[in-house]
Amino acid sequence: MIYFRPNRTVSARPPAARHRRPAAVTTARLTAESALLGLLAGALVVAPWTRPGYLLLLDWVSGPHQALTPGLYGLDPAALDALPYRLTTHVLRTLVGAGATSWLMILAYFPIAAGGVSAIAGGSRWRRYPAALFACVNPFVVERIQAGHVPFLLAVALLGPMAASALHARRRGRWFAARPAGWYALAISVGAHAAWLGLTVLVAVALLPRPRWRDLTRTLIVIASAGCVYAYAAAVVAGAILTVRVGEEDLDVYATHPGAAGLAATVATLRGFWRGAADSSPEVTLGLLPALVLVAAAAAGLTRMFRRDVTTGAPLAAVTVAGLLLGAGIAGPLGPLYRVAFDVLPLFHAMREQQKWMALAMLGYAVGVGAAAESLAVRCRPGRDPRVRAVAAMAALSLAGMYATVGTSLVWGLGGSVRVSHYPRAWYTADQIMGAGDEAVLFLPWHQYQPFTFTGGRSVATPAAAFFRRPVLSSDAAELGSVRTNSASLRMAYLDRLVAAGGGGRFGRLIAPLGIRYVALARDRESDTYAWLGRQQDLRPVLRTVELDLYRVTVTGTGRVVSARDGDVAAALAWAAGGRLGTEAVLPGASGGTVPSGASGGLLREGSTRWRVTAGAPGWVVLPEEWSASWTAGDQVTRPTVAGTVAVRAGSGAFTVRYAPWKWLRLGLAASVLSLGVLLVAGLVEHRRELYSGLRRRLRGSDRRGGGGGS
Repeated sequence: MIYFRPNRTVSARPPAARHRRPAAVTTARLTAESALLGLLAGALVVAPWTRPGYLLLLDWVSGPHQALTPGLYGLDPAALDALPYRLTTHVLRTLVGAGATSWLMILAYFPIAAGGVSAIAGGSRWRRYPAALFACVNPFVVERIQAGHVPFLLAVALLGPMAASALHARRRGRWFAARPAGWYALAISVGAHAAWLGLTVLVAVALLPRPRWRDLTRTLIVIASAGCVYAYAAAVVAGAILTVRVGEEDLDVYATHPGAAGLAATVATLRGFWRGAADSSPEVTLGLLPALVLVAAAAAGLTRMFRRDVTTGAPLAAVTVAGLLLGAGIAGPLGPLYRVAFDVLPLFHAMREQQKWMALAMLGYAVGVGAAAESLAVRCRPGRDPRVRAVAAMAALSLAGMYATVGTSLVWGLGGSVRVSHYPRAWYTADQIMGAGDEAVLFLPWHQYQPFTFTGGRSVATPAAAFFRRPVLSSDAAELGSVRTNSASLRMAYLDRLVAAGGGGRFGRLIAPLGIRYVALARDRESDTYAWLGRQQDLRPVLRTVELDLYRVTVTGTGRVVSARDGDVAAALAWAAGGRLGTEAVLPGASGGTVPSGASGGLLREGSTRWRVTAGAPGWVVLPEEWSASWTAGDQVTRPTVAGTVAVRAGSGAFTVRYAPWKWLRLGLAASVLSLGVLLVAGLVEHRRELYSGLRRRLRGSDRRGGGGGS
């Protein structure tokens, strides 16, 4: 006899449950939704910048002829920028134009940061959405966009998915994980600061809570494999290429700005950019109540995360505290240790601007705020004590008010304070007159940062190099208190002296060894200070407008100058003033030939790192390149001129001068790009394998449950 038992013949789970999405798919979907939320927030920020024109921020300028700088080849000691990020940006400019690239790179931060923070936070939409939104709308992001620190922000955004993948790898207990290595490599290839910031995150995840040997081993492998993306930097160090000089005084100049409320309150509310309330970086308007809500929500949420998920909460809390303490910089509790680290740790000079450490606190705050918002949402549900619901609703409104307060300084082009700029008509006219060519244009006024009429009076990095087709020489002097410049460039030091001396009477003759053919003077300000340009006998005015003056240098001073004389900058100024300086190379401790000399020419650029010198009279040849012993011409002697250029003692035959490190730099760059590509592909393979493995396990489980029913 057969007894029917309905409770046994019905499946233990409803049919719909058998087809429920796997956890990995659901997580990916929620992360994607958060990224879309970030994209929407970013669109609201950059919308005014999508109009025709060029975005000009403090350290982020664009123009119609923006191209790769000589730093790609190691030729600019102040801008060694051959990282994959620079090449990617150049490709994007080629495809969509410089104007669109300027805001697209800013827009990219928002979905990447939102998605990464959402992946760290986990949980429901009530936690993920507020966390993702905070990663987009907070004082730290506002100040960094105002400063034009776009590569740094992108690197910070990439730390989010890196941290999420590192946490995931710890939960899985693997000996190696490709995804955190790939994200870390991508971050440091965008910005050098990510090396230290990401290292802090990875170490915190490995050590907290209760590290296992496989956690430590995996982290070491991740760091080492990601470090391969800096093969280019190894080539730079091996080639002894000049870079910027950073000293102890930089810590004081770039210290975190305490603000009106004091250092502790400023740091706690994620502010403190060192420029303070300068014209190009106004402080974020954040009243007492929104500030308290921000800090309280972050603290409460991180505490909740620590209690409910210690694997995520412990490292996040540690990273947040580290970001706040280190972000306070030399004036904070860790000030003495920071100075020691600055002097002792390799490559720690990258963190001379101490407030950048607060990027770590920003990531921790975002997750904390998300967890706090989720807690408030739970307390607002029907069925709760009405008093609890009322308090939670008021707290939720306060949290929304905090978002709104910060958002007014961010959305629609930084609260409407920054619009796209339009270069004056005179700049276009000057560019048409000069055309393209290898000979450079010297741009004045002689400042690295300065306000222009067409930027609305905001100080920006001098944008001439992004505008003119010719190579541009403009000042790299930051002019910040005791730190006038960090550049090791001899050419810049030489030009500093000439400008300070008011041209020296024969300005054209003095700058000719630099390969300068034109001098452009923007008349937005200080035009009276440069009135001496009109009195130079070797400068011929070719354009005079209320916006810009353009002069042509009527003399030359490069190529086979044949003669040389012993002297320094002061001697060159004196000779030029008396009409006794010709084309001869001025070299300390060298002489020969008739002076002043009138010989020059016979020089042809064959590439960015190679010059061809035609046959001619034996003697000295002057190249308009920054001096480096790495410029070689076989066994012929090279020397630095007082102008900071390269002089070669040559015979009568033709020869080629090459920049020797470029072949190693090229190999290093190729190795960096290859390493990055391998890690990213490995990460994708790891993700697909894990996703398909989860799907297969889910399907096998469904089959077993389906086969166990009835008879």
